[in-house]
Formats: sequence, C-alpha cells, structure tokens
Amino acid sequence: MATSNPSAAGNGKSSDLYLTDRRETDALKRISHVSLRKILLKIHLYIALGIGILLVLAGVTGSLLVYKQALDKWLNPELLLVTPEGNYKPYFDLIKAANDVSPIKDPPHHLYLPRNEEDSLIVRYQVKHPGEGHQAHNHHFYEVMVNPYSGNVLGHRDRDNALMTIILQLHYKLLSGDNGKLVMGIVALLALILTVTGIYLWWPKLSHLKQAFVIKRAASTQRFNYDLHKTTGIYSAVILFAVALSGVYFNLPQIFKPVINYFSTVTEIPRDMKSSGNAGVALSPENVIGIMQAQFPGGIDVQRIFLPAGKDGAYMVSGHQPAEFTENGRTLVWVDQYSGKVIDIRDPHKLNAGDAFINLQLALHNGEILGQTGQILVLIAGFTPLGLMITGVVIWLRKRKSGKIEARRVIPSA
Repeated sequence: MATSNPSAAGNGKSSDLYLTDRRETDALKRISHVSLRKILLKIHLYIALGIGILLVLAGVTGSLLVYKQALDKWLNPELLLVTPEGNYKPYFDLIKAANDVSPIKDPPHHLYLPRNEEDSLIVRYQVKHPGEGHQAHNHHFYEVMVNPYSGNVLGHRDRDNALMTIILQLHYKLLSGDNGKLVMGIVALLALILTVTGIYLWWPKLSHLKQAFVIKRAASTQRFNYDLHKTTGIYSAVILFAVALSGVYFNLPQIFKPVINYFSTVTEIPRDMKSSGNAGVALSPENVIGIMQAQFPGGIDVQRIFLPAGKDGAYMVSGHQPAEFTENGRTLVWVDQYSGKVIDIRDPHKLNAGDAFINLQLALHNGEILGQTGQILVLIAGFTPLGLMITGVVIWLRKRKSGKIEARRVIPSA
C-alpha cells in the first residue's frame, strides 16, 4: 500500500516558492535596468521613425522659404522687376490701372509697396475661400503687378498658384488645408521633444566633452556614422528647437497663445478700426504715408497700405523701423481716412513681454533675429533633418541586426 511522503511534498512547495521568488527578483532586475536613458532613447527613436519624413519635408521646404521673396523675383522677373524711370505715378492712378484688369471686382485689400527702386507695385485683392474651411485664415490674395513709374500693368496672378506660395503651403499644411496645418503643428510639437531627448542622449561626461563635439578620425564606418549623427544633431539643436517652437505658434496658436498669456498678456491686433462719421474725400495713400512717417522721426520704411474697408473703414499701414528684426516690419499705424487722425499705433519696441515674444516668432522661424547670419544658419539647418534621418536609420538597422544575432546565440544555450 502506497504512503505519502511529507518530505517530498514539502520540498515541492519549497521549490515552487524558490522559483516564484527567483522570477520576481529577475523581473525587478529587468525593471531596474530600464534606465531613464533607455526610455528616452525609445521615445527619441519612435518619434524619429514616426515623423521623420515630415521633418525632412518641412526642413527642405523651410530652407527654400528663407529667401522666398528673392526666389520669387528670380522666377518671375517680368512681373516683379521694373526699370526705374523718374517718379511714381499717383497711387490712386496705379490702383485704377490694376482694377481695370483684375478679375476680382471687389475693391483691393492692400498695396504691397516696392522695397527697392526696381520693384513693381503689387495691388492685392482678397479672395475668400468657399465653405466652412480655413476659418482662421479664410482667404487668399489675387495680385496685379503695376510699374509704379509708367502705370503699365505687368501682369496678374492668383497668389496661391505661385511656386513659392505652393512651397509655403506644403511647408506648413501639406497642401491639405486645416487638417494639414494641424498635422504639421503636431509634428512641430514632437520635434521639440525629439530635440530635447536628443540633447539628453548626447550629453557626455565632463571627461568626454571634447570628443562629443568632433568626429573621430580614422574611425570605422559605424563609428563615423554615429559621430556624424550626434555632432550634426548637437550643432543644429538650438536652431532646430527655435524653428520648431515658432512652428508650434504658427500652426497651433490656440495652444501657444494661451500658454504665453498665462505669463504675460497677449493682445490681438485689431482688424476693425473705424474712421469718423464725417464722410468726405478720402485721403490718398501718399497722405497716409506722410502721416505715418511723421510718427517716427527716427525713420520708418513704409511697406504695406491696407485700404479702408467701406466708407467707415480706416487705413492700416505697416512699416519697418531700423531696429526691427524682421524684413517685413511689424510697426502698425491706423489712420482715419478722412481727417488723417492717428487712431492707434502698435510699436514693436513698446510691447509688453507676451506681445514682444509673439512678435519674435517669425524672426526666430526664418533666422532674421540674427540678421543675414541667422538666415544662412536656418537655411543650412533645414537640411539637417535629412542627414539625421539617414544616419539615425543606419544606427537603428545596425542595432536591430546585432540584436537578432545575439538572440540566435542566446536561444540555443537556453
């Protein structure tokens, strides 16, 4: 008759407890080995793989847009360049010449004044987008180019059909309206995380600081590729962070502005300034230019004249003061179209901290904050996502390959 063996049963329970404790210990060891660096490395990798192509597209198109006005003139000299010959014709005459050929029968929206003596005058007409889309910017412009000296019309175009405008729309909204704008806004947010994690992963010990900034000489192909990735990333990190941050502002202002407003008040630019009720003969653009120039004895380059919208509308004039960062000036003056009274002035040199920071975003995005040097740096930095993507994919594929080889070694022994 068989009898039970208490000792064997006890040994079985002890063995089970031992195995359970061993598994828990191994699990804790594996968790402890998952360091912050490994977590950030995974985040960095998955973001790069997820949005790499879009970052390359944004970077290359952004480089082209740094000099978009110069490129537009080079591509369309017959529209945008003239031979200087005497004085300008009166602006009202130039507007009439543009109205005669424009297919848009609404009054012009604003005048884009010549920046140089060989530039044409551009009369722009606002064209509204149909439907419910483009709510934040529900229009584009039709342009008529006029020789300001002779009054002859040089040509006209839908601005959305111009090559540089197509590149711009590809850059910030993938030619896909508001949905594309949202996607590229999310890409800009992820690019910020990608840049920060990249800096953390690059950060060396003090004893290795010098080596972290250079590519090792006579290194293997793998080491050269790795050094190229990290040095390209760290040298371009500040520029890429600034460009991505300003990209968040342009594409996701509904998120960006409230955050800035939490720290310092952000005020919107008014769009519905009104003239006095004393209707009469409207002032000419020449008169308004003189009024604006009188407000800034230190000098101002008047660049755009926004024409009054209806009989009660006011002029809005934009210009560039000598100390402004951007080529397109951010100084605004509103003028009563009848009395010439200055209704309001928005001087970028007198803004509060929140408005001043918002005002800097374009200069950060295209590099103008550092002048010509900054633009060149942004131009070069625009191509770094392509290099980082190529070198990063090579590193990733090599690690995957080595991981599979190691797995083949471990499995038989297990």
